[in-house]
Amino acid sequence: MNKPLHDPRARHAPVPGTVVAMSLSPAPAARRLRSLCLAASLTTALAACTTPPPAPPPPPPAPVPVACVPEPVAQAPAEPSAIDTLLAYHQTLKSLNPAELARESANLNAQAKSPELSVRKAMVLSLSRATNDLALAQIHLDTVLSGTDAESTALKPLARLLGTQWSEQRRLADSLDKLNTQAKDNQRKTDQLNEKLEALKAIERTLPASPAAPGPATGASSVKQQGG
Repeated sequence: MNKPLHDPRARHAPVPGTVVAMSLSPAPAARRLRSLCLAASLTTALAACTTPPPAPPPPPPAPVPVACVPEPVAQAPAEPSAIDTLLAYHQTLKSLNPAELARESANLNAQAKSPELSVRKAMVLSLSRATNDLALAQIHLDTVLSGTDAESTALKPLARLLGTQWSEQRRLADSLDKLNTQAKDNQRKTDQLNEKLEALKAIERTLPASPAAPGPATGASSVKQQGG
């Protein structure tokens, strides 16, 4: 007996490759899918809520090189030169009166001779009021100018300066003396002329008064008028 071509039971036979799919229940697959979605959502939420770490601070600027300036070394005050000392001495002499200048001159004369002492003596003499003291001061300067030792050589610039100044001072003093002499001569001559004038006036006062000149005759004047 031939079997039918289509067995009705064959419809219910499992198709190869679909046995596993049909044997699994749809509920566990759905739960697994929901779990995966929930896990993905949590992961996304956590990633969104996580605060990113702060950016690292910028590196500090490179230090600027500073040149090391050495501190100035304190220097001892320099000793004043001989010329500075003499200039200060001359400034002090200007404040002395004639009596003090005389005592200073006597004190200098008692000291040993030296070029500096000669300049000091010349300075004292230059401030004196005596007539020939400037000439004596120039003599002391000449001893320094003619010296060849080291001290004289160092003081020669000051000696030349003082000599030039005092020479001009002497020239002005001589001119003033001449003017004073001329003024005295003029005053003497004026006094002599005044004396002569007063003498002439005195002589004039002793002379008798001169008689008055006679006026014209009255009769002659009348005759002249009538004849005219």
